[in-house]
Amino acid sequence: MKRKLLAMVCAVSMIASLGAATVYASDDVKATGDEKIALITMDSIDQHWITLNEGAQEEAKELGVTVDFMSPNTKDDAQQIECVNNAVAGGYDAIMVAANGPDAISSALQEAKDQGIKIVYVDSPANVEAEATFSTDNEAAGTTAGEEMKKALEDAGITSGKIGIINVNAATDSCVNREEGFRAAFDGTDFEIMETQYGEGDAAKSQTIAENYITQGVVGIFGCNEGSTTGAGNANDVKEEEFLKNAIVITLGVIIGVAGVLAIF
Repeated sequence: MKRKLLAMVCAVSMIASLGAATVYASDDVKATGDEKIALITMDSIDQHWITLNEGAQEEAKELGVTVDFMSPNTKDDAQQIECVNNAVAGGYDAIMVAANGPDAISSALQEAKDQGIKIVYVDSPANVEAEATFSTDNEAAGTTAGEEMKKALEDAGITSGKIGIINVNAATDSCVNREEGFRAAFDGTDFEIMETQYGEGDAAKSQTIAENYITQGVVGIFGCNEGSTTGAGNANDVKEEEFLKNAIVITLGVIIGVAGVLAIF
């Protein structure tokens, strides 16, 4: 039964992560209709998570299991921990989770695991061993974004200058890896990567950061997640004339939507 449940959770997780793919569970994996899976993402408002939930719901319907979207309304460790605790109290069989802060949530996840709840990571893992992880290679994605920015700048005749980075925080695994990959793309160049500023994934905060970067004459801004990129784009609208003289925004939105399987079992 546990192996069948795990196979179903992995199928739901894979569909949710890939967005557009077909995954077939083996013929002997049949739901009883009683299986309950909690989907706990970093928040419930980013389009990335909304799309992920839509994919999970579609696959859950196919498999005959219940998936409940139990995510906080903002990127907040305490709220996400509360969601995990609610899943445990609610008798859920498995938790699919994208950890906002891998250290903060780990104790709650370990307690859930100790009670026999299966843990599967989507996008961003914590520090507790899980049954499977489905995620983008975020460092490689960041490097690709950096290479694309370099090409865009070179095409504009820009071979040096300051580049700003807007990240969520210093803890979220996926975003930290994207930043590392992005920075690596500029090793050995004449570009100066400025100190990272953190907007907590909030578009308004990220916009303020981007506007400050623009005032400092950056030639590029890299947003590490959806909210960061949205904020940078909004700053572009506000300071369009000044911005277009100096800078190019590269979004990671398309790249993070292409997820790959890192581990199963």
